[in-house]
Amino acid sequence: MRRYVIGYPVRGDRVLLIHKKRGLGKGLYNGIGGKVEEGETPEEAMLREAREEIGIEVKRYERVAKLYFYDPHGTAMEADVFLIREWEGEPVESDEARPEWFPMECLPYEKMWEDDRVWLWRVLRGEKLTGKFWFNDIYGRYEPPRMLRCEVREGL
Repeated sequence: MRRYVIGYPVRGDRVLLIHKKRGLGKGLYNGIGGKVEEGETPEEAMLREAREEIGIEVKRYERVAKLYFYDPHGTAMEADVFLIREWEGEPVESDEARPEWFPMECLPYEKMWEDDRVWLWRVLRGEKLTGKFWFNDIYGRYEPPRMLRCEVREGL
């Protein structure tokens, strides 16, 4: 199973999303993040991804969700999700991502992964969750990704 991290910087009632310029989810809004490299913890990967994608140094964060993603083509992913509470530096655009602030109550769900509609608003309101999501084709090799079903429960 491939391991990933997703981080969401939050400030007051706003959350920072990135518009992905390349890779998985290109053209969609998402949190910062990516693969956990060999020998890294999820926390170390989240710190690295924040620095690489938007140029911030994370100082305080909280793990809020554990998500699993599957498709019938053999894709299996595990993602640790963090809310980033404090950081140094101002988010900047990179060749991978364009950061943009959104009010938590008005996220661009129509331009995000379908699963985000199910769980993201809940963690932004303080819940901790575990979720499993089944897609037809996560990487879009044969058809556009579409969520087939999901299971979400409280707690990590």
